[in-house]
Amino acid sequence: MEKLGIIAGAGDLPLLLAQAAFDQGRLPIVIQITSPPSEGLAGVASEAYSFGIGQVQKITRTFLDSGVRELVIIGKIDKSILFRPFRVDPTAIKILARTRNKGPHAIIAEVIDHFESRGIAVIEQHRFLKGLMPKAGVLTKKQPTPSQWADVEYGMGIARRLAGMDIGQTVVIKGRIPVAVEAVEGTDEAITRGGTLGGKGIVVAKAATPHHDFRIDVPTIGDRTLEVLHAVRGSVLAVEAGRTFVMNQKTLCEQADRWKISIVAVE
Repeated sequence: MEKLGIIAGAGDLPLLLAQAAFDQGRLPIVIQITSPPSEGLAGVASEAYSFGIGQVQKITRTFLDSGVRELVIIGKIDKSILFRPFRVDPTAIKILARTRNKGPHAIIAEVIDHFESRGIAVIEQHRFLKGLMPKAGVLTKKQPTPSQWADVEYGMGIARRLAGMDIGQTVVIKGRIPVAVEAVEGTDEAITRGGTLGGKGIVVAKAATPHHDFRIDVPTIGDRTLEVLHAVRGSVLAVEAGRTFVMNQKTLCEQADRWKISIVAVE
């Protein structure tokens, strides 16, 4: 079986990817960064290791020694790690120096160039997980109101421009007024702040750039996103159809209907 390297961040996506890759005839070679591999991930992997995010040389050598020629970078990596001390090897120091003041996506793009220059192709995250990406439409039974649809359309335009500037992917809207935008704090904190400022009925829009590099990340929503939106009495969660991972879609939408929240996928 051909091997697939996986650089795994936090969350459920690395395990889902490893399982899907194995089911499609690939042997997962997993390197978990920032923490040890979960029991489930280690159980699916042919080989599993744990290295620091700055140990680029060791990660590269491990994949090459294992015969990996393709890899996926997937899972949550907290952007705030860039503001905290962490161990870096000489290769990581060079990457950080070349991307100084250019943002997280520029750093990951440079890491991708590093792997590919050594004969390891970095492939899109959704190559094995297209089933997590919904088609356009209202995913819940609960339909948005006309005014909420107006906020969705307005918010999605802002979210796409926001993502294009490598700031964040999420914007909170109320009455066609931007209430909060995501930055380094992440989606959940942006929703919480937007709910505090906008109050009941906020609309959340999450998007990628028009020319998004799906090797770097795929916008993702799941149970936690919905719980945070419910806590601030939000009304709609809007994502891009065919460009967003919706985790546990059936149960997520059932819970959203119970909480009277609409989830929509728009083109």
